[in-house]
Amino acid sequence: MNEEEWSGTMRVFRKVKLLTDYTRKGTFQEESESRKIVISIYYPDTDALLDNNESEMKYMDLYCPCELQARAILQDIGMNMDIIDGLSTSISEGTLQQKSKRSYPVIIYSPALGLDRDMYIYNIQSLVKQEFIVVTVSAACEAMFTVCPSGEFIHQSEVMRTIQATDYSELHHLISIRKKDIQYVLDYLSHLNSKDKDRMGSFDLDKVGIIGHSIGGATALDLTMEDDRIKAAVLLDASMHLYFENEVKNNTVPLLVLRQKASALESLSNILQEKLANDFIKGQEKLYRNWNGYKSFLKIRSATHMSFSDMPLFEEDEILYQRTCGTHNQINELVAKFFQEHLLDQGNAYSTLIAHNHSDFCVINGSGDEIL
Repeated sequence: MNEEEWSGTMRVFRKVKLLTDYTRKGTFQEESESRKIVISIYYPDTDALLDNNESEMKYMDLYCPCELQARAILQDIGMNMDIIDGLSTSISEGTLQQKSKRSYPVIIYSPALGLDRDMYIYNIQSLVKQEFIVVTVSAACEAMFTVCPSGEFIHQSEVMRTIQATDYSELHHLISIRKKDIQYVLDYLSHLNSKDKDRMGSFDLDKVGIIGHSIGGATALDLTMEDDRIKAAVLLDASMHLYFENEVKNNTVPLLVLRQKASALESLSNILQEKLANDFIKGQEKLYRNWNGYKSFLKIRSATHMSFSDMPLFEEDEILYQRTCGTHNQINELVAKFFQEHLLDQGNAYSTLIAHNHSDFCVINGSGDEIL
């Protein structure tokens, strides 16, 4: 993926905010104060409101003012810093010349376990250029790091370094933390709508969608069933082993489930331990069976679990890099058309797209098997 494919034409404005939920203290042992929630709000610059002198950010600028600390961690986990350093974005974090009078649908983004909230720029930029506002929500003390606009650098909690995929109770606890974070953010967006002086552009809170990856997908699913503010949901290879049935919860919201190539038990057993693979497929089958609203389950043929994030772009393998770019383009198209049809009620582009055979993805059932 070259810089032109990443940046495109429309510019994107980002505003980072640190929120504090004073009703919650000591969520993690390292948190001696109230719960901190860092969000990035990405606005489409459809009205060319950005100051023309504002330069577009490099990828590492997303972690300003703590680039050095973030760089050290990314390098330590094997990321190719030469690739990251050479990547530009369409994003500016400067000053708007005036306030937008327009209203935009909102997409909430919940990342995978350990990932920073903004490690999905490939998809964030694509959605913003389709005139959505995207709000990414941190998982402070859970992510490998969290950068606050003040310059505070929040490290990952010690407990997160030993947590396992089979620690169901601990993982459900993390989901409960994330749900409260996101609900606090939704309340904050409503508050922003009522404050003209802080408003970059109105949030259309009657049209709120959510995207979650991995445990972020499990969070998005659980929150969608509990909070009627969520009108459509996309799960990116969600942690299906953490899903459990609850007849009381709402299950009528339009749902898109995107899975990696190992979507069925046989293929999943090759990469996960037996109990985890079995529980994963059982959860997926229950979701498929129990969801009463519109549902679409797809397998991205070339995707692995991390293909739904930016991370594989920054590894050494050139073949993986090119395959990830193609996978990202397919995810972007599917997600945008799903939200346009099922959140905005704009035509049937998504239904038309998946009605035909494709080499890059296929429709699957609850067991993860392709439906011919």
